[in-house]
Amino acid sequence: MENRIGFALIVFLAAGSFACNQKPAATFRPANFFPLKPNMAWTYRVISQSQQTRYVVTDEVVGSEYIPSLELTGDVVQEYYDLDRGGLRPIVYYRRDGYLTRLSGLDYTMSEINSPNWGRSEEMNFLPQRLGPNESWDNTLFPYGRMPGSFNITQTHKTFFDPDEVTVPAGKFSGCIRIETSAEYHGGMYDQQKKTLTLTYVDWYAPNVGLIRTVAYEGKKGHEIERVELTHFNRDVRTAEAARVRTPG
Repeated sequence: MENRIGFALIVFLAAGSFACNQKPAATFRPANFFPLKPNMAWTYRVISQSQQTRYVVTDEVVGSEYIPSLELTGDVVQEYYDLDRGGLRPIVYYRRDGYLTRLSGLDYTMSEINSPNWGRSEEMNFLPQRLGPNESWDNTLFPYGRMPGSFNITQTHKTFFDPDEVTVPAGKFSGCIRIETSAEYHGGMYDQQKKTLTLTYVDWYAPNVGLIRTVAYEGKKGHEIERVELTHFNRDVRTAEAARVRTPG
């Protein structure tokens, strides 16, 4: 009888120890998953299997401003590609019907933002303003504007709460939203070749940080063709620069 009681006590204590060592289940907490505050900056490394190359992209938020050439007010982000013919280009985000629209493929003329002659890249409903799990939406991206003969990309997005930590070179992030996107390429050369290109993109957004990882696959999560990961994040570029100045050596 004593042996049975002792065995039961050991089992009880072991179970209690296991329960204490278990981490509480992660739950979703609303946050800003795409902050665009002035002077915030992100640096990403890009590993492209399809192009057999690696490069670095840095994004820095300039702030909200009215852009005469576009006739709208939006949040301006400067994006720098560490590539030949890369350079510095502006991206503009503006809000409409609960979503962010992204305008890229823009140029600087002196200090003014302008669209190139071939037209700008426009992605309406790029991201919900209030990003959360269990959402879905469709949109269409025009990478080279709406010029005759150009192609477009139709996209279907679904969001999920990721209970696991996501590890990238910039650190470990929890409470992330994962977006899975199916993208189909239509028009232009794809119609001429009578061939539809389908890619899958998986993005992770961390609360109060933004995008931390993107992985692109052929077809429906086939061969990985590109990976983008956050390597550095500064909430205020000016603070980071001041710290570097004060650091000896």
